Amino acid sequence: MKNDFFIFDNAIHMYKLTEDNFDESYGGGRQRTNALVEYAKKFSAPGYPYDDISDRELSVEDAYRIMFDESDTDIAMAQTVPSHGGWKLGFSPAENNYKLKEAYPDRVLFCGGVDPITHGRYGAKKEAVRQIKEWGAVSFKFYQAHSGGVSWRIDDPDMAYPIWETCLENGVNNVQFHKGLAFNTQHIIDLAPYDLERAAQDFPEMNFIVHHLGEPFIDETINIASRYENIHLALTAWINQYPVAPRPALHAIGKCLLHVGADRLLWGSEAFVWPKVQAYIDLFAEMTMPEDLQEGYGYPELTDEIKAKIFGLNYAKMMGIDVEAKVQELYGKGSADSAKKAVRRGRR
Repeated sequence: MKNDFFIFDNAIHMYKLTEDNFDESYGGGRQRTNALVEYAKKFSAPGYPYDDISDRELSVEDAYRIMFDESDTDIAMAQTVPSHGGWKLGFSPAENNYKLKEAYPDRVLFCGGVDPITHGRYGAKKEAVRQIKEWGAVSFKFYQAHSGGVSWRIDDPDMAYPIWETCLENGVNNVQFHKGLAFNTQHIIDLAPYDLERAAQDFPEMNFIVHHLGEPFIDETINIASRYENIHLALTAWINQYPVAPRPALHAIGKCLLHVGADRLLWGSEAFVWPKVQAYIDLFAEMTMPEDLQEGYGYPELTDEIKAKIFGLNYAKMMGIDVEAKVQELYGKGSADSAKKAVRRGRR
């Protein structure tokens, strides 16, 4: 725990970028990998390095070391990346993420991944149920845009809605989406947030989590989230951009706080593309909203209460995790005071 903040990392990815996983027939696995590495490189700075993940597969031992030995992260969700154009099993395959959860079940939750284009709409439902029943998936991550303009919509009654119904029938009530940030030959319009509205209306019992604030559709994403209480925003990538571009990052976070509120914002480090997780935790723990942005744009102050909610209390509540009990489980009875402080921080 960092300064008695309970830290629940919503977005870590067990990547598999080895030669046997590249599929050069769909946009080029190596080309897409290089594009991801170049993006990470742009937003790296001294003390906040990117990792050249090309031709590598992360081991569960290395993942644990980075997340829990070398950072103050308490628990994390290993997220499948079912982006198949260029990778046979996806950039971050479901099996790799499940293995991390299987190795460290007290620390890691498993976010599965299916795709109605790759698996077919009936196959996606069947695979989602399998990942829930056999691997304990508690959430699912979706990438709607594939190379060459192939895509599907969140609000498609025939393709998407059966998946949301299947998730709810099997006890999973939160699904996550990569929005914006197109790579390779994905069409950017297919990654816009507009299809969230109808789905959020039609499935009020489902929580829809949007990553990256839909960049470059930032204002549109925030506008939509501000009007639907079951849409949540993960600050993934924006925390990572801060060391290089602090003012745009502060504007994005400020807009989220002003229009959506602190209760629906989630922490995500984007490990392991950026492997120095602790550096980003320290950064956010000490981050302040400059007075000129508060006075000139109406952004709220970044208080410890707000940070506590974003760092972990919001997502723990969504996932039904008792923070005090979890902290004592991880660190023993002597940690009770820290656990209570963590919860109190979010209630001030």
